[in-house]
Amino acid sequence: MPNTKQVKEQAHNVTEKIREHSPNQSQVIGLVTIITAIILLLTVGGLLLGGAAIAVTLVTPVLIFFSPILIPLATIFFLATAGVVSAGGFVLAAYSASRWLYEYVKGRHPVGSDRVDAAKNRLVDTASQLKERASGYVHGVQESAQHAKEQTVDAATT
Repeated sequence: MPNTKQVKEQAHNVTEKIREHSPNQSQVIGLVTIITAIILLLTVGGLLLGGAAIAVTLVTPVLIFFSPILIPLATIFFLATAGVVSAGGFVLAAYSASRWLYEYVKGRHPVGSDRVDAAKNRLVDTASQLKERASGYVHGVQESAQHAKEQTVDAATT
């Protein structure tokens, strides 16, 4: 049979283990705050969903009655909005491209200019290689023409 001293020591050990693994005060407050926020958001979301369902139920007959007017208006509004947004996008793209080109011409090295320079150098190298090949072909054709001319002259003299 264990004596009271051993029981107290065991109880003390268990209490220490519980304290080591229990959350501190700030963790408990954080958990309570998170649970409260979740409950509040779910409540507000449910109220909004219910309100939306009621609004759709009440507004549907009105929308059906006015649909011959509202659908063309909505289409026109959508097309006008899409036109304005796309025009703004094109203007922004043109401005960005011209700004980049201005920075590149001024030598300020905008983002991507190294890739443009590399492509330009590759084009110059390819053009010079093609020029060398073409001059080699021209030289070969000239030699062939000269050789054919000499054979024609030799054949005519003999």
